[in-house]
Amino acid sequence: MIKEDAFPWEPEAAIRSGFKKAESKFLEMCQAKDEVTGAYTVIERSGSCAIVVLIVGEICYTANVGDSRAVLSSGGGSSVVALSRDHKPSDTDEYKRIIAAGGQIYQTTTA
Repeated sequence: MIKEDAFPWEPEAAIRSGFKKAESKFLEMCQAKDEVTGAYTVIERSGSCAIVVLIVGEICYTANVGDSRAVLSSGGGSSVVALSRDHKPSDTDEYKRIIAAGGQIYQTTTA
């Protein structure tokens, strides 16, 4: 993210671009290319998770992918604010998003 041209002047664009590049690299690492046919074989089916919190002046930017969670505590713990929404496949919206993107759900928990 900090290597993006948009950083630090356009934090949202830098975060989005950084996440996209990280995902592309992860997907590249999860596939093996057959040198003869050029076909790709998936060698890793698990996903990844990450969360980024960037505070610029009075603005707090939060981005997350996968099952990550961030909270902000202030006042010595007297105030706690959720900065992210969990991406759990047991959540109806998340389940639908995974399936619509061509993904599969291998295990689910109720927690």
